[in-house]
Amino acid sequence: MIKLFRSIRQNLIMENKTGKYLKYAIGEIILVVIGILIALQINNWNENSKTNIKEQILLVALKQELTTNLKELNGIIEVNRKRNEAAHKLVSVLSPKEAKLSNIEISKLWYNTFAREAVYKPSLGVINEAISSGSLSIIKNIKLRDFFASMESELQLLKSQEETVFDWRMQCFQTTSKLGNVRILLFDTLDPEIAKKLGVSAFENSNVELLQSKTFENNIVLFIGTTNHLQTGFLIPLKNKMDNAMKLLNIELNHD
Repeated sequence: MIKLFRSIRQNLIMENKTGKYLKYAIGEIILVVIGILIALQINNWNENSKTNIKEQILLVALKQELTTNLKELNGIIEVNRKRNEAAHKLVSVLSPKEAKLSNIEISKLWYNTFAREAVYKPSLGVINEAISSGSLSIIKNIKLRDFFASMESELQLLKSQEETVFDWRMQCFQTTSKLGNVRILLFDTLDPEIAKKLGVSAFENSNVELLQSKTFENNIVLFIGTTNHLQTGFLIPLKNKMDNAMKLLNIELNHD
């Protein structure tokens, strides 16, 4: 093709057809420019195609991680709901008068309130890798990109509230240790084989005093308040954001 163009130019020069030569030269330049533009367009298309494939691979990995994290979060929400509910039942039987409850009933109320810990520990391997490598930027959906970019700050706020709940839970433990009988509480609620090894306490009805404690009541009320705020102010809003992110992921992964 190059030889053909060169031959045509030489013939035009030899024939002293300057006007035609100039027109031909301009035409040749235009063809070259068009060829370059086409080549650039093809190269851009190839690069975009590669980027799209990388984006799809990343989105699939993020969806898998988000699915696992959502399952974990739903479990934490349920645990926190149950212990908050149990705390309300426990605080309802507190009174300066002697409670008409057996040791076993008291133990079960206490165990259901304080035995479970609700600490969310999501897997963040894919998200952290995407952020550190800069590959998060290839996600075209701005809402999705912003969600994953803000995940760390969301979890820091959640952790702060979890620590507040933990502090009041520890306060309840300390009051229980001072005024109650932990051995009775555990004996009545642990697995029978473990309880058998622990043995029965010789201090009968010692947990009745615990239910008559104003300090214990204050601690439980604050525990209820912080667990409720954890649920409504952090866990459920985070779940809503994650559910929305999952919907966006499904849309992006089903474009075709």
